Amino acid sequence: MGIVLATALCACYGGKRASRDVNLAWQGHSRGEIEARWGTPTTVRREGADTLLIWTRTGHRIRLPSGSASVEIGPGVIDVQGEFSAGAILKTKRHVIARVDQRGIITGLRGYSLRRGAPPELNLRWGVVLGGHVGMGRLDDTADALPSGGLYIGGMLSRTVALVGTYSMAAGKDEPGGAMAFGWGLGVQTWVSARAWLRAGPAMVLAFDPGFNNAGLEPGVAVGGSYAIVRSGNFVLDLRVDLTGGTSTSFGTVGLGVNLN
Repeated sequence: MGIVLATALCACYGGKRASRDVNLAWQGHSRGEIEARWGTPTTVRREGADTLLIWTRTGHRIRLPSGSASVEIGPGVIDVQGEFSAGAILKTKRHVIARVDQRGIITGLRGYSLRRGAPPELNLRWGVVLGGHVGMGRLDDTADALPSGGLYIGGMLSRTVALVGTYSMAAGKDEPGGAMAFGWGLGVQTWVSARAWLRAGPAMVLAFDPGFNNAGLEPGVAVGGSYAIVRSGNFVLDLRVDLTGGTSTSFGTVGLGVNLN
């Protein structure tokens, strides 16, 4: 399970592929929309009947010192040679350019745009996704709910599908005492819209009966769902439901989650 998740994190959808999709998604939107999302362009210039909006990001790249040496020994000769190159801090600039027609509509976009973001409410994500939630939960053999929660982390495989590792914990209480259950899973998480996702996959379940008796480890299935009540850039505040079922126990949680996706 860990190997599969590590592979997803390393080979996730992002970089140039995601930037190309974000650039295409901005076509047809207005100049006002992109400036509201990205801020005022660094440079604005005319090119024929069109306007070019240019956002420039300045950064620095460090070049480390390097050197080499060689020694040649022969009859009556010792030849020593060496080279050294000093390090440097190089200033870099990265441009994103939007072409806007006379109507104020974006007709083309080029450059690396992921740092600036996609159009609002576009159902597209990239790179690593992660989140956690806290709320109330209970087990199938407890009457009262107690504070519970869960976590997930993974990588996007495409614009709307991610492979994630999950952890969930639910607590409950009954007459014999308290009970707890834990689930560790690997799931496919799919965004069915810009604000909602569904997840399902296999899991391993560890559960304690009320009174913390009869601990048991068993295979199971974990499912979940989320709806974003606040979405700003990559930050999401959502309502979350997680359900986990094993061969002899089941538990679930309902709570408020914080995500980066």
